[in-house]
Amino acid sequence: MAEEVLLNLDSQASQTLQESQEDEFETMLEKAKVVLNKLNSQEVTLKESLALYESGMRYLKDAQEILEQAKLQYQEFKD
Repeated sequence: MAEEVLLNLDSQASQTLQESQEDEFETMLEKAKVVLNKLNSQEVTLKESLALYESGMRYLKDAQEILEQAKLQYQEFKD
C-alpha cells in the first residue's frame, strides 16, 4: 500500500512537472512571436531591432532546451 502511494505521488509530481514545462514552453514561443511581430514593424530602429533579435533568440533557445529536456524524459520513460 505504501508503495502504491509513493508511485501515485511520483506520477502526480511528474505530471505537474510536465504541465509546468509545457506552460513554460508555450510562454517562450508566445514571447518569440511577439518579438517577431515587433521586428516586422517598420517603426523599429536598428538598435531596437538588434535588442529584439537577441531577446527573441533567447526565448527560442529556452524553448529548445525545454524540448530537449522533454525528449530526455520521454527516452528515460520509454526505456
